[in-house]
Amino acid sequence: MNADIQILNWVHGVFHGQTWLNYIMKYVTYIGEFGAGAVLCAIGLLIFKKTRWAGVAVGIACVLDVLIVNVILKLSVNRARPWQSYPGLGFQEFHQSISVREPTDSSFPSGHTAALFAAAVAVVMYYKVKGLPAIGVALLVALSRIYLCMHYPSDVLGGMLIGSACGVAGYFLMKVVKKYIFPKVLKLFVKEKASDTPPEQESTE
Repeated sequence: MNADIQILNWVHGVFHGQTWLNYIMKYVTYIGEFGAGAVLCAIGLLIFKKTRWAGVAVGIACVLDVLIVNVILKLSVNRARPWQSYPGLGFQEFHQSISVREPTDSSFPSGHTAALFAAAVAVVMYYKVKGLPAIGVALLVALSRIYLCMHYPSDVLGGMLIGSACGVAGYFLMKVVKKYIFPKVLKLFVKEKASDTPPEQESTE
């Protein structure tokens, strides 16, 4: 066995007898289901004017994450899930016992982890220390993917690195949009509004 599967086998043997912890991790992992946590973060920030540019950064990071992880890497790598490659270790039976969904796409990289880290790192880049709790949530979701044996540890590490890169890129792309693109669009919009205003009629004596 390689180190990846040895870690999962150890987790399964040591922790999965704790029913209460199994269900905590099951619901923690739902934060990253279909990127829901990251998307809700972007929407929540976009709603309010004060946090809107942070929301733009998170939104861009999420788009980059989907393109890189779901469109490129998962389709090209196509790594089998742990329970598919090692059906005799009891992972699938464990999933059935707690009724957790088994994804059917590639194991590498972890999509849950990448999405949450993309959002969290974008938030930290924007808010600095105040954004650190977002990293804590992302780390917890990443841990849950290993705990539930949904991914190999290397899948999760890959998701953390890729997601973090997307978060940094999302922040700097937001800066470009804010400085160069948004003012031009706003200026164009204001001009269009001005052209729609009828000229004042000259007064006649």
